Amino acid sequence: MLTRSNYLNIGFKLSIGLSFLVFALLIIFPLLALVFNIFSSPVDFRILLSGAVVDPIILSVLTAMVSTVISLLVGVPLAYVLTYKSFPLKNVLDTLVNLPFVLPPSVAGYLLLLTFGRFGLIGYPLNILGITIMFTTFAIVIAQTFVAMPFIVSSTRTKMKDIHPSLIDAAKTLGAHELEIFRKVILPLSKTGVLSGIVMAYARAIGEFGATMMVSGLLVTLPLSIFNNALSGERETANLLSLVLIAISFTTLILFKRVVRS
Repeated sequence: MLTRSNYLNIGFKLSIGLSFLVFALLIIFPLLALVFNIFSSPVDFRILLSGAVVDPIILSVLTAMVSTVISLLVGVPLAYVLTYKSFPLKNVLDTLVNLPFVLPPSVAGYLLLLTFGRFGLIGYPLNILGITIMFTTFAIVIAQTFVAMPFIVSSTRTKMKDIHPSLIDAAKTLGAHELEIFRKVILPLSKTGVLSGIVMAYARAIGEFGATMMVSGLLVTLPLSIFNNALSGERETANLLSLVLIAISFTTLILFKRVVRS
C-alpha cells in the first residue's frame, strides 16, 4: 500500500522529469532543429565569406568590444560608489543602474532616440553643430552599452561586498589614501567579479537586438541580420548566422564559468 510519503516521492520524481522535458523542449530541441535545418540540405559554406555574413559579424564583434570597454570604465567606478559611499538618493541611483535588466529593449532604443535623435534632448544641439549620433556605428555602441553596463556593475559590486571591512581599515591605518586602497586592495580582490562582468557584458552586447534595431538605421549587426534574413526567406544565411552567434555565446559562457572558478 502506498503511503503519503511514497506519493510525495513519486510526485517529486515526476516534477523533476517534467522539468527536464520542458528544458528539452525549450532549449535542446530548438538547437537540434537549427542543426537539422542546416545539414538537411547541401550547405554552401561560401555564404560565410559573403559580405552579407562577414560585415554584420565584424560590426557586432567590434561594437561589442567598444561597448564592453566603455561599460568597464563606467561600471567599475559606479560599483565602487554604490558599495562604499553614502549619499542622498543612493537607492534611486542603484535602481536606475539596474533598470536596463528589466526594461524592454525596444523602450531602451526609443529612449535613446528621444535623447540622441535629431530633435532629441542632446541630439538637437549636437545636430546644430553638425554632429549626428543616431543611425551611426556610435549609436549601436550606445545601445549596446546601455544594456551591457549593468552586468559589470552588478558582478563587480557583488565581489566588492565580499571584501572584509578589516582589510580596508588596515590599509587606512597604514596611511593609504582612497585611490591606493581602491587600486591595491579593492580592485585586486574584486578581479573575479570584474572579469565575469566583462564576459557577460560582451555576450549581452553582441546579442543585443531590440535597442539596436531602433537606432542602427541601415547598419546591420549580427542579430539584425538574422532577423532580416529570416523575414526575407533567406533561411540558409539566417541558419548559419544563428549558428555563429550561438557559438560565440556558448564560448562566452564557458569563459564566464572559468573566470568564476578561478
